[in-house]
Amino acid sequence: MGGRSCVIVIAILTVALAYLLYEPFPSAIEQPWPARAYIVIVETTIKIGRYGELLGLGSWGKLCRETQDFLARHFLAPSVPDSITVTDAVFDGVGVRIYRPSTAKNELNGAVVYLHGGGWVWGSINLYEGLTTALATRIGMPVVSVDYRLSPEFTYPIPLDDCEAAVTYFITHAEQYGVDPKRIVVAGDSAGGNLAAAVSLRLNSRKFPIPPIAQVLIYPALQMLELKFSAHLQNTIFIKMPVLCIHILAYLGVGEDLLPAMLANNHTTAATKAEYASVFDVSILPDKYRSNEYRKPVHEGTPEAVRRVQDKVLDPFVFPLVASDELIRGLPCAYIVTAGLDALRDDGFFYAHKLRKQGVDVEHVDYPEGYHPFLMQIDGPFTNRLADRTLDNIAKYVQQKVKSG
Repeated sequence: MGGRSCVIVIAILTVALAYLLYEPFPSAIEQPWPARAYIVIVETTIKIGRYGELLGLGSWGKLCRETQDFLARHFLAPSVPDSITVTDAVFDGVGVRIYRPSTAKNELNGAVVYLHGGGWVWGSINLYEGLTTALATRIGMPVVSVDYRLSPEFTYPIPLDDCEAAVTYFITHAEQYGVDPKRIVVAGDSAGGNLAAAVSLRLNSRKFPIPPIAQVLIYPALQMLELKFSAHLQNTIFIKMPVLCIHILAYLGVGEDLLPAMLANNHTTAATKAEYASVFDVSILPDKYRSNEYRKPVHEGTPEAVRRVQDKVLDPFVFPLVASDELIRGLPCAYIVTAGLDALRDDGFFYAHKLRKQGVDVEHVDYPEGYHPFLMQIDGPFTNRLADRTLDNIAKYVQQKVKSG
């Protein structure tokens, strides 16, 4: 192990020890220690990227990804079982990795295209290999993991363009892979859930002749117009608001000088918030998720932040929750996973409600004890039972929809 690798390991161990000893943790977590350990690794890799950029070692996103890929190769990623055949390919200029169960009961002839999470900044097909392998095994169908380009080097719309290109290429060439093009599901978690929803919207907007049969959105990021819902204010352990906002700014290609305005919820005007109030109908949330915090006063907005950010967060292909009813109608059916201890929780509730109002079939499953990003712990040294149950439910949904298609 080289000098740089040793520094990475020592930094992670140091921050991990401090986190494990001092960070408060929700009592609802079923298996707190695996959760603590995994979260601290994610947070530490982000810190390494941030500090590395200050030292002139490169962009923070690139440094973060390099650190995570190092950990994935040496510590985190489980070996791919012999029952899975792995092939790297290029779909319309976008790198993908295809996981095909050798014992595939693909009489269903379906497949999943998976878009990984990571705040549009980090994550990779390597880091997600445990999850995509487990998904392919459980559904008995191929999973295509998309290696889309990431921010801050590549800002919106490039990551979304890559995802759309990979999805449409696979649909139009599906038969070459023994897959029925009408039985393809698009799925993703966190930022990948955002991209899966946005790809579905784009294809719907241009009347793509063979849309995905379903979209699976796992604790997706669907809006950034309003950042003072109770989910944002209560759930600050797994996604701290400054960290969430710097990822958003990186994806939008907007400078971090606007971070204070976003944290104060002053990046959009009061009038704009009022215009979209019906979208954010807090009455649809369970009582346990409501809070008087919703009644916080709304400020008019910081002019510079509004000028540079507001139009971007009102783009439905950036944040699908603000999409018009016309764009929503005709979308594929959706399976939405939310986590009770997640800062993005309310987005999923609002989107499920919005889709149903326009006649889209939605199955929404909320895990009150869930956190961000618990599904990543499906395999490896920090496995938890909640991830296992959740992936089983996702797999059953995918099989059902593909079979009925």
